[in-house]
Amino acid sequence: MLEHCGCGQRYDLDFRLVDYKQHVSIDNVPVLICPKCEHEEVLHWVKRDLTTLLESLPLDGDRYGLDYTDFNELAHIVYTIFTCSEVDTKDAFKAEITETCMIRINALLDLYRCAAGVGDRSWMTEIECSLAQLTEKVVVDGQELRFSPA
Repeated sequence: MLEHCGCGQRYDLDFRLVDYKQHVSIDNVPVLICPKCEHEEVLHWVKRDLTTLLESLPLDGDRYGLDYTDFNELAHIVYTIFTCSEVDTKDAFKAEITETCMIRINALLDLYRCAAGVGDRSWMTEIECSLAQLTEKVVVDGQELRFSPA
């Protein structure tokens, strides 16, 4: 995970409400926050998925809200551990995320096998998207990073 801000301070993780085009409120978006300079940025591993979600949202009718953890596997895992775990160090937090990601990846692979067995292409595509959210590589400052070990 990207550890430090450009100012040298270590990032903190938090979850924020993002308002999109004054029409949609998306809660629990994982962000990195610098406690020194107050720089904020969306967690690198969910940026592409968040952008795709934003581009797909209808902007007609009344304002509405969504919970991002309902749309992204990694955000759901990180949020659950962030809010429910009793780990007390950053290393323990990362280890729990890694372990939970591996368990989820294995469960998704089992589901994929079932979907393939019954020939459900739509279900297979949905599972492929979930797997991609947990295994995507991102490039940050010229360095290729992967959130989970898969």
